[in-house]
Amino acid sequence: MPIDKELIKGKIHSREDISLKTITDILAYQMSESPEDMGPESNFLAAAESVAQYISEKFKDMDSFTNQLSQLDKGMKSINQFADTVFNYYQDKQLLSFEIVKTMISRVKDVNLKMITDIMAYKIYQSPDDKGTELNFLSAETFVAQYISENFKNLREFRRCLADLGKGSYALEAFADLVYKYYCQKKN
Repeated sequence: MPIDKELIKGKIHSREDISLKTITDILAYQMSESPEDMGPESNFLAAAESVAQYISEKFKDMDSFTNQLSQLDKGMKSINQFADTVFNYYQDKQLLSFEIVKTMISRVKDVNLKMITDIMAYKIYQSPDDKGTELNFLSAETFVAQYISENFKNLREFRRCLADLGKGSYALEAFADLVYKYYCQKKN
């Protein structure tokens, strides 16, 4: 039976296990240096979630985690190695929640997502559903975030889909068409 993720997150937030807190801090910093940077608080929460997810999937109990950590190089080097391992795991398995995608769009953390949202907003503007620039953009942002969070496990999967659709703006327009047809044309 896997270790309860909430138990691990509790240990991180309470600083009960300083190695877990340090690994989480390093991971949050690595996230802040990546294109998926979501701001300090969101990075820390995503890092805590990733550390908890990784440990709950890879270790049968906290003792086996502690033993693994002690088998790596001693001191900070082992903590850094473990943080790197979790970061690579995070990169491969980052779950795209609605909030994460919406934040990425609003903070322009991914230019492709922002451009797709702009194309969607323009399509809404040209439709009978036009509600003004700001509401069109908010609707488009919501539709794009919802579609991506429901249909893609991580950014790599989303980027692979874009590559399959074509190159450059053609791929972005094709993806915006998919989202528009899914949310706007199916109701008509």
